[in-house]
Amino acid sequence: MDATVTAAFITAAAAALGAAPAYAAGRAQARGAHRGPIDAVRRQHQRDAYAELIRAAWQYHASTGAILRVVRVADSARLRPEVLSPEDGLLLLLHTPTCASRSDLVDAFAPRDVPTVFRTALRRIEQLSPSWQQEIDDVNQVDGLLRAEVVVALEGPDQLAELARQIRRHAISVRSRWARVASNPFMPPQPGETELEVPPRVLHTRLEEAIREFTKVARAHLNTH
Repeated sequence: MDATVTAAFITAAAAALGAAPAYAAGRAQARGAHRGPIDAVRRQHQRDAYAELIRAAWQYHASTGAILRVVRVADSARLRPEVLSPEDGLLLLLHTPTCASRSDLVDAFAPRDVPTVFRTALRRIEQLSPSWQQEIDDVNQVDGLLRAEVVVALEGPDQLAELARQIRRHAISVRSRWARVASNPFMPPQPGETELEVPPRVLHTRLEEAIREFTKVARAHLNTH
């Protein structure tokens, strides 16, 4: 091959090799420029999802906390099994889930008089709040929190999705206990109802701790990504 042609080939090859890194760097830069807006939009979606869950969780925590004293007094009205006669216990079970008001008890025990132990327990609750059942029902709504948790599960990452599930789990525990108290505060725990041994205040505190932990991790994630 002619020396001039050979030199031309070598020059062209060298130029191509030199251009390859520049081409690769250009493509990488283009990809980065393309992904920049996408990542910014994703971060904003995550931020919005986290903020909505935190807002909904604190709102539920505050509303259920406002009647925590009512719930604690009503929960303390739960009768021990040894206080109930087998007949009274059966009547309570048959009239669950609505055996909390004075008229409920009258209907449940008719034609007998309502036993003194029930009347005494109900009087304690009514002295604190005559409309205690309605107050519990009014605040015991978690739909917004559950919807927000689903969005966080979709946005991720996995660590925050798991922390969001913990918020949901603790919120449902609060809702279940508040609803149980409102429907039949006198009924002793049934087999399998081990969570009834956990005081309402502890359930409420666990929800608060879950919200704070989610907030801390969400803040760190948004500040580093």
